[in-house]
Amino acid sequence: MIMADDTPITPTDHDGSNDPGIIDATIKPEMPIVEPGMIPPVPQPEIIHIPKPEIKSAASAISDIREDETEFERIQRLKLDTADAPHSGAIGDDIAQILKDVKLPERRNFKASADKREPPSTPTPPVVEPAPKKIPPGPQERAIVTPLHTLKDDLQDVVRIRNMSAVRASALEQDKQRGQADLVPPPQPRAIAQRSRRTFTYLFFALLLVALGAAALYGVDVVMQSKSVTPAPQYASLIFSEQTETLPIDNTTPTSLKQTIAQARQASGAPLGSITRIVPTISTTTAAGTTSTTPATLAQFFAALGVQAPDGLLRGLGSDFFFGIHTVDINAPVFVIPVTSYDLAFAGMLTWESSMDQDLSPAFDAVPALTTGPDGLPTARTFTDAVMLNYDVRELKDDSGNVVLYYSFPTPNILVIAESPHSFTEVLSRLQAQREL
Repeated sequence: MIMADDTPITPTDHDGSNDPGIIDATIKPEMPIVEPGMIPPVPQPEIIHIPKPEIKSAASAISDIREDETEFERIQRLKLDTADAPHSGAIGDDIAQILKDVKLPERRNFKASADKREPPSTPTPPVVEPAPKKIPPGPQERAIVTPLHTLKDDLQDVVRIRNMSAVRASALEQDKQRGQADLVPPPQPRAIAQRSRRTFTYLFFALLLVALGAAALYGVDVVMQSKSVTPAPQYASLIFSEQTETLPIDNTTPTSLKQTIAQARQASGAPLGSITRIVPTISTTTAAGTTSTTPATLAQFFAALGVQAPDGLLRGLGSDFFFGIHTVDINAPVFVIPVTSYDLAFAGMLTWESSMDQDLSPAFDAVPALTTGPDGLPTARTFTDAVMLNYDVRELKDDSGNVVLYYSFPTPNILVIAESPHSFTEVLSRLQAQREL
């Protein structure tokens, strides 16, 4: 049996020389011969020697110093392998000795063109301290912070320094002021004249403002007196009205009274939709000689207008009534009369239809009593039945078919006589507002 030889095999180079640091990969050690039944030996790992890097000496490292070498590069270059380099055992002393013998380049600070250049320094002149001044002995120093230097402080200093009494110091101060007043030059005549003109100007404008204010107040008072109207006495009204005017009816004729009402219709300047109440009044003289004004009754007003109303109608209507002018498309007159007997009032209105339009004209617009019938013949103009706002009315129309006069009983207790259909709507709304419907 041949056993494996333990003698190591020395590798050789290609040129036959022996080098313990380099192993040729082409040369392999001989493998032992293993016979059957034998346990093969465990192969041993190959030993590879890596060549060591070349270490420069300190002298060669120092000789490689460049002029533009930085400090960091120099430190990295001087990192020597202390295990192989010769040294004295104290590496710090060796490096210090080496750096001592080597002259290192000076470090220069270069500045770019954009850097701020410092002006050349000028020598600072020596500071010469002034000689201390001699302060003569004076009064006792005051507090460091003095809020205000007053005449009182001056008097105290005079009294303390000169040993002078306060009365004497005060007298000297008054003499000084009196002497300075004498030194003031007297005012010039030109300055006196300018001051006089300025004073005169101020007084003139003050008096002018007072006069203008008084004139304005007087003008306002005159205007208010001219516009002031004696308020009409308050009378109970069946419906609301925006304005109230009185109309004396005593000592007048029916024609003049109707003309006055017609002129009031044309001259009415009340706002649109408003109603102006006209209160007929009668003046009465008492036994004591005093005169009083009272509202006229319906019978007195009809008599002053010359109305030929049936007696039954006057008995069926109340004595109080409302007469006014409603401002709508036209200034239309309107009557609102309370009813005491519906039967007598309705029968009396039917009887009065034949002369109602003529009796109320020209307070109401008049229409001819005759009209052309269907057969072309003249016929009497009569009232016809109609419905207005769901209320039965009796209306009188002109030849064009326009309503010029109508009356209605909205309730058995109220009679409405009007000219414009818009007045009927307004009267009903105001009656509803006063809970009369």
